[in-house]
Amino acid sequence: MSAAIATSVVCLVLMFALAISFNVNIGALGFVAALVVATVGGLSADQLLESFPADIFVLIAGVTHLFAIARENGTVELIIRTGVRLVAGKVALIPVVFGAIAALLVAFGVFPSAALALLAPLAMTFAAQYRVSPLLMGLIVLHGVNATAMSPLNSYGAVTQRVLSESGLTDVSIWSVFTLFLAMYLLLMTAVYFAFGGLRLIRHGHGAEPAVDGVGAEVTRSDVTGEQKVTLLAIAALVVLALGLGLDVGITAFGLGALLTLFFPKRADGAVRGISWSVILLTSGLFVFVGVAKEVGAIDYASNAIGSLGDPVLTTLLAFLVGGVVSAFASTTATLGATFPILIPPLQAADFPHIPGAVAGFGVAASVVDVSPTSPSGAMLMANVRNRDKQVYFRQLVFYAGAMVVTGSLVPWLLLVVLGLG
Repeated sequence: MSAAIATSVVCLVLMFALAISFNVNIGALGFVAALVVATVGGLSADQLLESFPADIFVLIAGVTHLFAIARENGTVELIIRTGVRLVAGKVALIPVVFGAIAALLVAFGVFPSAALALLAPLAMTFAAQYRVSPLLMGLIVLHGVNATAMSPLNSYGAVTQRVLSESGLTDVSIWSVFTLFLAMYLLLMTAVYFAFGGLRLIRHGHGAEPAVDGVGAEVTRSDVTGEQKVTLLAIAALVVLALGLGLDVGITAFGLGALLTLFFPKRADGAVRGISWSVILLTSGLFVFVGVAKEVGAIDYASNAIGSLGDPVLTTLLAFLVGGVVSAFASTTATLGATFPILIPPLQAADFPHIPGAVAGFGVAASVVDVSPTSPSGAMLMANVRNRDKQVYFRQLVFYAGAMVVTGSLVPWLLLVVLGLG
């Protein structure tokens, strides 16, 4: 093992340890680590920046810029409230609708953390109003947010698509990975619905939770403004132009966002502030580090070490379990970006026939543990629960997250890797 490879390994461990312990953006650490490894490996500044993910930068910035405007002018809230009104009086469908809205928003480019921040307060209010289990509502919303995050319009999908392309797997479509990923989440959400009170909602029209004083209907009908109508047209245009006609998603989103700010200048500042700069920093720094590590031979070294374990089926199971544990404390996007470049080459070398399933399964294993209250997503649910003691809710989330580390790895591994379904 060369000094540069050893430095890469040490830096990677330190990056995750510091990010978990001190809540530092792992992308910022990635840039520093890349500089250290490049210096030890004798790489130039140009070589260091060759792997800067300009395509992901434009995608994330463009889409979040557009949806920041949609949040500022109430269009996203309008979509949520319209969906909820459609099931007025049908309590059993309320968790389903919130999960569907969450999935829809993320599929079209709202980042998972932003979608959860928008939905959690309203969803937990409805849970209290209609005596729905907050565990059921929280899990459905959170899993709905993650269910479509493998969309090429979003962070998981963008990271995965880039890694597949750089690995030479041009025949593996991101849409096949997305479909398998979504199927696993639909299976999980169905199980969660019936395991945590959905059947009672169907039979009795309300849950078993006690009534909460001071919680009433907070959703009222309001007129749709002209600005919201134009914004809805812009979102529809993004789907048609990017997915239908194949235009670059990020640049198209920037163009539509720029048009909206020309029509409604007061949204300009909020649109720029609403760009997910922390996600951009994370992905940019991580990809620069991975690129430098690959240049000095660290990625090949790690891939060969994994390949030496032999059976690719067992290798993927180990990767799923490790990914689930790491992601419970660190960023899911960071876990995907750091692990995929190491996991995929041994599978290629072994002519493994179910690479899309392995990729989708790892994504599920790494993201399904986001419910942990030690993660931002779990903490968001904790902050908004209204009809259950927070300490009780905390213990329930911890127990569920622990169960997901195991079952969230074993079930996708069994279905997508061992059985090769899909």
